[in-house]
Amino acid sequence: MNFFRTVFDTCSYFRNYRAFRDVPAWDSIKYLIKLITLLSTLGLVAFIPVASEMVERYAQWADRHFPPFKLQDGLVKTSIEQPYRSGDTNFLFILDTTGVTTQADNTAFYGLLVTSNNFVFWVKNINSTNGSVQAKRQDLKGFPDGEVNGDYFRYLIHAFAWVAFPLALVMVILIALLTCMIQAYIFAFLAAWVERNNPRGLRMPQLLNVSLHAVTPAAIVYTAYLALRLEGIDLWLMYLVIYGIFVVGGSNACRDQLPKEEREEDGLL
Repeated sequence: MNFFRTVFDTCSYFRNYRAFRDVPAWDSIKYLIKLITLLSTLGLVAFIPVASEMVERYAQWADRHFPPFKLQDGLVKTSIEQPYRSGDTNFLFILDTTGVTTQADNTAFYGLLVTSNNFVFWVKNINSTNGSVQAKRQDLKGFPDGEVNGDYFRYLIHAFAWVAFPLALVMVILIALLTCMIQAYIFAFLAAWVERNNPRGLRMPQLLNVSLHAVTPAAIVYTAYLALRLEGIDLWLMYLVIYGIFVVGGSNACRDQLPKEEREEDGLL
């Protein structure tokens, strides 16, 4: 079945789920992989303007607060008096190639310390009573030579983005796919257990097909709201509500009707 036709059918009418009820499970999984790949790609593309805005904001901050210094062969070169400190208790920048300052300053929640041959980025642990910080030290070898300012920061981020985007896309796809598979299996297992004594109830493979396809409308709405960056909305709650509506509605629509004679005997007609 055509992929986009399937997407439309899963979102338009519960009765359409009967077409997916008895397909091989692998067909449903392949459909889910295509859906997650498409939505993850669209979501990350929509995030590019946000990331560009963040990069520009940090680059402008660097232009305002960084002193004149440059990288050459993995070493910091500067003629300013040190230690140099700029920023506030929210974010602090320290430049010290003399070796006087070697550790993070826990008076700031975030910070960057640049030494003669490495840099330390730290985050203060707000849940700690003693003001401990989590710090990551990185050697400067391998970083391109040049004057370290806003333009250097922009170049570094944009060069890294060509590698970061496909890696981020793969990670998002895997996480989303795993999450959808787990929720689908949980629903199918519980529903199959409830209907185990019903001779006309849906069986595990059928319920799994329904639950995998029911991801579609919830995932589309979730991605759209995430891309629009709307605030004040609990996206996970909205996702679960929409998923629940379609998975229950689709399952009910997939049940085989009793023959007319049996329904008359049971008083259903």
